[in-house]
Amino acid sequence: MGLRIRALLLLLLAPMDATAGCYVIGNLEGQSTREGFEFEISEDGITEAKFIVELNGPESKVTPNDMSCSQVGALTLLCVDAVENGKSVIETWSVFPERKKLVHTKSINGLGAFNGGNLFVGKIIGRCD
Repeated sequence: MGLRIRALLLLLLAPMDATAGCYVIGNLEGQSTREGFEFEISEDGITEAKFIVELNGPESKVTPNDMSCSQVGALTLLCVDAVENGKSVIETWSVFPERKKLVHTKSINGLGAFNGGNLFVGKIIGRCD
């Protein structure tokens, strides 16, 4: 991970009031856009997969996911996969336990036809803590 990305993550973490928690997420639905489809917005989703979102300060993570994640708010993770050659994938995972919902965003750049983004809303289907 580049030095600038690490510095940004440290700045984002500084004012944070961390709250630990673990959530099982499923049924992500929303919209996507990709360069390979002329950036047209289309309905999309990940309805079969389940994700574990662990909010635990610097030990935060999303499973399955091999990105570097940091807790940047009481109930939000920022996950980054950026390399020196300019390719990057940035994700946010924001949980809303009182509504049993999650908002997930993804931005992809430097990957040709896969460049673009997602905005999904998922359901919290359980706790894992």
